[in-house]
Amino acid sequence: MNQSLYEKFLSSQSKLYRFAYSLAKNVSDAKDIHQDTLIKIWEMREQWEKWENMEAYGMRITRNTYLNFQKARQRRLHLELDELTEKPQPNEIEKHIVIDGLKHQFLSMIQPLPQLQQNILYLREVEELEYKEIAEILEISESQVKVYLFRGRQFIKTNTQK
Repeated sequence: MNQSLYEKFLSSQSKLYRFAYSLAKNVSDAKDIHQDTLIKIWEMREQWEKWENMEAYGMRITRNTYLNFQKARQRRLHLELDELTEKPQPNEIEKHIVIDGLKHQFLSMIQPLPQLQQNILYLREVEELEYKEIAEILEISESQVKVYLFRGRQFIKTNTQK
């Protein structure tokens, strides 16, 4: 295995975790998604040399892992609700995470936006990825990335001027 590829794998872990957290919105799920992502990437280590951008590929795997995680959660929840005869009590949601104040404010400002726009804004503004990388991760065109980014920025601008 190429040492520089291994170093890229190690250095991309924190970004992949932050992206997983931005998708999952809680620490526990983000850790699970992150761990599953790292395992998948590690199992594909023989193919690393073929990848043009390991980080973008890792982000795509993170996103797909999150989507699979959500589907599985929905199936479990549906089965559990069918089995319950009484109304479930609301669970306490983990709300505290130590993050930079600006990132926290930014994440709360983009909360009303659709998930796709949130992802695009996060990847561009927080992770500082290029349009092409974002398009690859989210499997959309670069022009769609630019349009959604523009709309998201307009939304933020409008809401911060109020």
